[in-house]
Amino acid sequence: MATTIAPVQDGELTGRIHDDLTAAALAPTEHVVDAAYISPARVERAQRVHGITLLGPIVPDHSHQARDRGGFDKAAFTINWGTHKAICPQGSVSREWRPLRISGHDYIQVKFAKADCLSCPVRSQCTNSADRPRALALLPTRELHEIQTRNRLDHQNQERQRRYAIRDGIEATLSQNIRTCRLRRTRYRDLRKPHVQHVLTAMACNSPASQTGPPNPRRPPLTNPLPLTLHRHDMTPRKITNRVTALPYWFVGSSVCCRTDARD
Repeated sequence: MATTIAPVQDGELTGRIHDDLTAAALAPTEHVVDAAYISPARVERAQRVHGITLLGPIVPDHSHQARDRGGFDKAAFTINWGTHKAICPQGSVSREWRPLRISGHDYIQVKFAKADCLSCPVRSQCTNSADRPRALALLPTRELHEIQTRNRLDHQNQERQRRYAIRDGIEATLSQNIRTCRLRRTRYRDLRKPHVQHVLTAMACNSPASQTGPPNPRRPPLTNPLPLTLHRHDMTPRKITNRVTALPYWFVGSSVCCRTDARD
């Protein structure tokens, strides 16, 4: 179980989850996760470092070509990594292949000749630009590109969807612990005590009593608990709300990420 501050993205802990499970000799052969915890780079690392198959949907292609029926999305192009060329569905060969950096991430930018694109009879299926040629942004290595392409195709397959359906149970587990154990609430500012709370919650959710026991009539209401604490500077009582998201990773498709967001 790991407890982090709220700004930490879920996927940043995928590698840490696998490292910790391997250190405890508990590494699975297959780890089922949602889209927040998977990327081509994480799939590659899990398999290369730990021999773990990361099963889950990589973020789909949101380009208008992928959304429009009949459009030429990235998967419609043939990529030749040996010659650094791309071939479009009409047979035109790209003329430019260069590194590209977007929001701190590395890509390969591929551009086609303007003359080829302007004269193409199916240009409307390829780009909305009136005067610019088609360009592609590829992942920086062939292995990552092929992982991304294969994953997107596989998750359209009914067999893969059936395998991935095993993850559905984690949503009910989270709902149960949010309602019965206040999983998204903590009364502490530091991370150490919330971490203890998360560990105890994880232990409780494995207990049969937490699943079958009768409701406690003396339990305080679960909505909007606002405990009084002392502010560090003026030492006057103030109300704070700490929101916690915790996903226990021993359940299929979950994570060790517990995020705490303290709001005064």
